[in-house]
Amino acid sequence: MPKTKKKIDIEHITNLIYDIKDRELAKKQLETEIEQAKDEIKQTMTDFKLDELTADVFTVRYKPVISTRFDSAALKAKNRKLYDMFLKTSESMKFTIT
Repeated sequence: MPKTKKKIDIEHITNLIYDIKDRELAKKQLETEIEQAKDEIKQTMTDFKLDELTADVFTVRYKPVISTRFDSAALKAKNRKLYDMFLKTSESMKFTIT
């Protein structure tokens, strides 16, 4: 029995891409609105010198966090050979729509 070749439904793929692009734009707009609201809360807390604020059932904290991290750029500049010894290659798939 001969195999039948599958055909790509370009119209369906195109509709999916448009849907993705529309949702990405909506997501970006929502993220902008969320960041603006967070910035307003942070500014209010800064103005009133608060690191914790209770509003209804929510507790908002805005305070410094100290952390340490490994400075790989400094190691690379200081001792390239040692830096190269610890490099690890990995492979992944990348999906883009342009």
